[in-house]
Amino acid sequence: MLAERIASCSSGLSRTDRLIADHLLEHIEDVPFLRAAEIADRLGVSAASVTRFAQRLGFDGYPHLQDGVRGDLRAVLAPPVAPTGGEGRYARVWEREARNLEQLRELPDDVLDAASRMIARAGTVWVLGGRASESSAAALAFSLARVRDGVRGVNSSILHDYQPLLDVGPGDLLIAFTFRRYTRSTADIGRMFATRGVPILLVTDDGSPSLAKDAELVLRISGKAPGGLPSTTAAVSLGLALTLGVVGHLGSDRLEAGERLSREMDIFEG
Repeated sequence: MLAERIASCSSGLSRTDRLIADHLLEHIEDVPFLRAAEIADRLGVSAASVTRFAQRLGFDGYPHLQDGVRGDLRAVLAPPVAPTGGEGRYARVWEREARNLEQLRELPDDVLDAASRMIARAGTVWVLGGRASESSAAALAFSLARVRDGVRGVNSSILHDYQPLLDVGPGDLLIAFTFRRYTRSTADIGRMFATRGVPILLVTDDGSPSLAKDAELVLRISGKAPGGLPSTTAAVSLGLALTLGVVGHLGSDRLEAGERLSREMDIFEG
């Protein structure tokens, strides 16, 4: 475990090493996704200092430290050797998810209202998410399409087939999801939209994705989970909140029309 390695080497750590150590332990679930340069930038130290710190702990370099932490985090959900008392094996999962949702409360209402207004007023709403963010983007596109028209999903295929860009206009909006580790394709697609005059609503974590500097509005949420795997709980919940906010601006006519059509076509059981 990283904490044990740090404790065993504590007498030989410099002041800079201790600064790095404290930061890594405080953000342990993010370590598998944090680049050495990002840590250095946050702490005002050099990337070389981060590398040397990892080597003092016995790792070949910072990437090997990440691998070690990744293995430690994955072991969190390993089946216990024997039944244990107290909370269940999955308690940490529910606790982490609850904290992710609780952090959503920190998003001010006026910011959420501004985001909902952007979505309601846009010509076409393009929704983008790559890799771990793809399911969150799909969930938002699904719900938005039920309360307004002109919702389109977009993925990395646009980098090879530019046909969809022919339909992009300055009155549109791109909603982009990106979480550590940030994919280049999401950043590249976002810049393509930005160069065409399309504002960007970015949903991300507390890191520094390059697309943030091109975004008109950034909503920061938590996607942390035990085991170093990404959680989509907060992202999906935020999507629901934004959709309901859009209903507040546009009304529920489209949603109700969809329900009537579903009944007419006898889509559902019972």
